[in-house]
Amino acid sequence: MIIDEATVASYRQDGAVLIPGAFRDWTDSLSDACLSVLEEQRAGRIDSSDSISAHQNPLTVVEGFGGGAMMLNLVPYHVDFAGWLEASPAAELTAKVMQSSTSRFWVDASFLKDEADASEGTPWHNDTCTWPFWGSQMTILWIALTDVDKGNGPLTTVAGSHRGTGRYYSPFFPPTDALPEPYQPWQDLLDQVEAPDARIQTWTMKRGDCLCVHPSTIHGSLPRKGGATPRLAFSSRWLGDDVVWKPDPLTERMTARLNDHPEMRRGEPPPASVMPIQWGAG
Repeated sequence: MIIDEATVASYRQDGAVLIPGAFRDWTDSLSDACLSVLEEQRAGRIDSSDSISAHQNPLTVVEGFGGGAMMLNLVPYHVDFAGWLEASPAAELTAKVMQSSTSRFWVDASFLKDEADASEGTPWHNDTCTWPFWGSQMTILWIALTDVDKGNGPLTTVAGSHRGTGRYYSPFFPPTDALPEPYQPWQDLLDQVEAPDARIQTWTMKRGDCLCVHPSTIHGSLPRKGGATPRLAFSSRWLGDDVVWKPDPLTERMTARLNDHPEMRRGEPPPASVMPIQWGAG
């Protein structure tokens, strides 16, 4: 997998970069697997205990999310996703974009926008407030499993918004009188979006293209217009060399299966026994 200097520079500058065609050969199997899991869920045939190896939570399907459905933790549940993890260029690609000598897979999420009526867009947010890891070498790999045009919910990002070391206190967190360190008010995030000099990027994509997005990059999606084609995407989270396990009272509620794991040590990288290195030498 060739990732040139311009790709790395764009990612470092903007916090997001498009890599055309990187997963063109994987779209059929991943699309079929996503839709198969969704069908199984709707038929009541899914037992989430089958996904006990998931690093975060069991297999979860949320209907009505963003005008369709959200599927979490497919990789440890479905053989086609496990095959993708082992044989696709994902690990090498993410390592090179992050400028890391290694890459570890953490968790995954898939998103289908297919409701007949127009759906609302995804609100502006970033993801680090849900990550119990700290470091600069982290990325979200977002793979388009269908073409993505301006009418069916393309991702949007605020270029350069990944810089800095703070985290934003999500509206979904419990109310508090005082923000814990190092969290900042959510309004500070929205102020970046609304700033006169904000550079908003809208990512139209072809099936098999991927977008690498830093988890601190502010992002969302445009609404899917009524009558537009469905949009299906598969995303995964990756960790590089400098990432360490550092949960706090806000993020640890997201990672129940890791919080008490005897091999997860605060301030250290996750051990290979829990999160194997998928590419590179550890």
